[in-house]
Amino acid sequence: MIGGPMSERRPNSRNRQQTLHRLVMQHGQVTAADLADRLGISLATVRRDLASLERRGLVDRTWGGARVRSPIRYLEDFSRAADDHAEAKRQIAAQAAMMVEVDMVVGLSGGTTCTELARWLRGAPITVVTNAINVATELYNHGRTKVIVTGGALNAYSYELVGEMASYSLQEYRLDLCFVGSSGITTDFGFSMRDHPEAAMARQFKAISERTFVVADHSKVGRRTLARFAPLGDVDGLIADDGLPAQEREALAEAGLQVLLASRLPPLETKGESPS
Repeated sequence: MIGGPMSERRPNSRNRQQTLHRLVMQHGQVTAADLADRLGISLATVRRDLASLERRGLVDRTWGGARVRSPIRYLEDFSRAADDHAEAKRQIAAQAAMMVEVDMVVGLSGGTTCTELARWLRGAPITVVTNAINVATELYNHGRTKVIVTGGALNAYSYELVGEMASYSLQEYRLDLCFVGSSGITTDFGFSMRDHPEAAMARQFKAISERTFVVADHSKVGRRTLARFAPLGDVDGLIADDGLPAQEREALAEAGLQVLLASRLPPLETKGESPS
């Protein structure tokens, strides 16, 4: 992953905070005691570093620990969808973030997995073009990350801007790489969305991007939703989690789709070398 938290303190403190932030991102929410044990440092040091990360808008401190920062109080239906297969979405976001390079222009559609990816890209020296107002807000206040938001009408089913104005706005840009979500993936129907406006925006993202990857957890495979935006072979690949059964992976590959499986995130208790 490019970017990541930076610190003006001494180098070992900076590296330690990068490790702390990565652990919070990987697990969603962690306790200070677990972090201290994982890194072999004192609770006081952990609390001090978490306070620094919070001041920079990278985490929210909780009673006894920290969780991934979210500047938005999401509506219940979105929060419920985000919690569904949350670990898988973190895996996918971590894998996708590794594909992003310095100075890239990156497109992000809406949806819970792209929202998670936006959090992994905070502070990266890139330009993000998005039609999702929540994605833009998730990236707010991270100076090295330039954010461009399309115009358009707010979709009744999501935080996305859609319609003719949104599509026209995207035509003014050229993307190095884009990531789009998908509500359904089948070998016969391809990638599909909940409604036609979302599908139209996904097609527009694909049209202006050098490379397009769909980010979707295994539960989307085998599901067909209302509006198709692309046959399987029309994108550069699908980034999915390791919960996708081998039989499904083989069927998708035979249909012409490159499937990239995100690595399982390491458990917090795994010991390893970390700066102290």
